[in-house]
Amino acid sequence: MRVAFGSDHAAIIAGTPCVIAKGSRMSLRFLLTISGALEALVGVLALISPAPVVSLLIKGPTDSLAIVLARLFGAGVFALGLACFKTRNDVASPAGLAVSLGITSYNLLAAAVLIWAAAGLSLGGMLLWVAGFGHAILGALFVAALVGTRR
Repeated sequence: MRVAFGSDHAAIIAGTPCVIAKGSRMSLRFLLTISGALEALVGVLALISPAPVVSLLIKGPTDSLAIVLARLFGAGVFALGLACFKTRNDVASPAGLAVSLGITSYNLLAAAVLIWAAAGLSLGGMLLWVAGFGHAILGALFVAALVGTRR
């Protein structure tokens, strides 16, 4: 995908001119701010106290492997949240678009994995379902915002 930027937040994505919408209700800036804050918070919680995070989500035992994986997850989502939060004021740049595509992919894939874990594997309880559908909603909002930028 080739992205070229001009003035006034105009961009050309894959040969199609588009404008990053400034006044849309669910703008990329707003979504990156919300996602950045949420992911950074969850990341810090998983890094500091991984056992409660794991037990709240899957309602299962937390062995040492689960603790290590929860901390690794925490580091990853903290970094993703930080990237979202830092690019929220520059969504029209190539980096802003890349972070927006990254968080969109993450939300959609996280939704699929969490809902599969809840429905297919019968893991967890209500919080796992809430997390799965929360990621699905955020993913859909990001897709709508990204599609809205292509005019």
